[in-house]
Amino acid sequence: MMSPRRQSRIVAIQILYQIQLTTTPVSDVLKQFWRSQATSVELRPFATQLVEGTAEHLPVIDDVLQNTSKNWRLHRMPIVDLSILRCAIYEILYIDDIDPATSINEAIEIAKSYSTPDSPKFINGVLDNIRKKHRPPILEHITLEKNQLPV
Repeated sequence: MMSPRRQSRIVAIQILYQIQLTTTPVSDVLKQFWRSQATSVELRPFATQLVEGTAEHLPVIDDVLQNTSKNWRLHRMPIVDLSILRCAIYEILYIDDIDPATSINEAIEIAKSYSTPDSPKFINGVLDNIRKKHRPPILEHITLEKNQLPV
């Protein structure tokens, strides 16, 4: 059985896909999606957080994505991959209580089901580079007094 979080991520990616294809405001796309789809009420809060957060931070997310995937322009990426990447990047950059490795793994697994055979490897490479640049290991955040060694 698929976890509720993964189901929420899939719903969020479906909504982000729709948003990419329209000029309709995010709030209206969300309302229309909830009306037209038989989505469990328990999936909505996390899916909504992912959609609204991704939309709110889209300029930063797209800048990070473009700078990381130098050989790929965003408009050339399949919309499914772009939606998966944007959602995962939002998680990595803005949701501190989700381990970036979890976000990357979830994106890869969703890509295996919803995108091309080459997409999981591409998504893994892009997201891992973003994780390394923007979410350094916890030890790098610890500042030590002069000549103090960790115990």
